Amino acid sequence: MPGRREFAQYFDLGVEEASHGLVSSQVTRLRNGMAEETGWHYHDCDFQWLYVVKGWLELQFENGETKRVHEDGICFIPGGYRHNETATSDDLEFVEIFMPPNPDTVPVDSPL
Repeated sequence: MPGRREFAQYFDLGVEEASHGLVSSQVTRLRNGMAEETGWHYHDCDFQWLYVVKGWLELQFENGETKRVHEDGICFIPGGYRHNETATSDDLEFVEIFMPPNPDTVPVDSPL
């Protein structure tokens, strides 16, 4: 399925239909890592939740915190909270849940 980033593969898990439009969930896979940062953005949603199945993902947050989420780790991002994915392992795979489903990704200037 198409997704937010050209360098990633996305696989819809059918949760939007099963939840009657309450949430969406997908698996995201990167097989060659990330060539560059995603850039600062936020998602127009109530929340974004991710669980890293394989590899790791590094994020910067608007409060100045940097967090590396490793395999079997989770990350909760409130809706509207600005963040930037800065690095990944070559073999990153994670499950993502959004409420409400399929939010817009809104680019923003760096808050730092």
